[in-house]
Amino acid sequence: MSAFSGNLIHAACSSRSGLLGELLAEVGLEGIMDVHVHPLPMLDEGELLREVRVARVRRCVLLALDVDPEELEDKRKRAKFMEELLSAGVWSLQALESARELLKLARTTNEHVADIVRRHPSLFLGFGSVNPSKPASYVDEKLAEISDLGLVGVKLIPTLQLFCPDKARKNLNKILRFCEREAMVVMFHTGCDPGPWESPALSACAKPSALAPLVRKFNRVEFILAHAGSYSARVPGIWFHEAVELTSKRANVWLDVAAVPYVLAEGDFVEALRARGLIERVLFGSDYPVVGSSGIADAASVVLASTELTADEKAAVMSLNAERLLGT
Repeated sequence: MSAFSGNLIHAACSSRSGLLGELLAEVGLEGIMDVHVHPLPMLDEGELLREVRVARVRRCVLLALDVDPEELEDKRKRAKFMEELLSAGVWSLQALESARELLKLARTTNEHVADIVRRHPSLFLGFGSVNPSKPASYVDEKLAEISDLGLVGVKLIPTLQLFCPDKARKNLNKILRFCEREAMVVMFHTGCDPGPWESPALSACAKPSALAPLVRKFNRVEFILAHAGSYSARVPGIWFHEAVELTSKRANVWLDVAAVPYVLAEGDFVEALRARGLIERVLFGSDYPVVGSSGIADAASVVLASTELTADEKAAVMSLNAERLLGT
């Protein structure tokens, strides 16, 4: 990188940070909490640190993803997945390869997350991940690993982990009993996902309503519905109202707006949350670096510049709610 291009990047970062600082000052905050960041192996740690600094993040949750590309190498599982693709109306010959590549890119080990947290303990919190579609002995090993590494939550993602809550009930009960015992927060992906999982039919296992029996049974476990049931490139806000319904009925459920900050900038979404008294259980998340060219500061600015939220509501979403949930 030339000195000239380096100076341009530094100037752009300073400008973004300065504008964000002005928006934060308006709501009485010095920094934000981001509960949804993916430290993908391909992401340079220095770049991650620069991004959180530019976005004035004072505490950040890093998420492991226990996904397995080899699942789709197994002949029986590949045939089952192809059957599910066809049933969902996904006829592209490239869909299987796209799914396999996404799993390779997304895989983020518990050890990787723990290593970053260990180097920057005042900045990062780590959520581990365990795949409920694996054998019970594997789940036991991963839960012990999460505990040994000092991670403080568990990330579950029905789409990329290829499970449905009603079909993986035994392992999910094991995972949630562990979280209850260890006082760990559970983050559950809700909504669609990139690639073939943009098909709502293929992502149906990530509908918020599918979690209702679990959040009712494990009412001492705090659940975060990632993406507020809303992520979909085809149908933005796809299962938002399901997420609102579940959250309004269960006091142990929270919503994050990772990849969907527009739900806090558009009147209909905000009014639905406010009418149920749910703003105090909405958390800021960026989904960095997964959302194209959008950084943490960009996502934060959407919320902080919203004309639909009061200053107090912005402060709650951008920091205070997460502080209450995570005890930081």
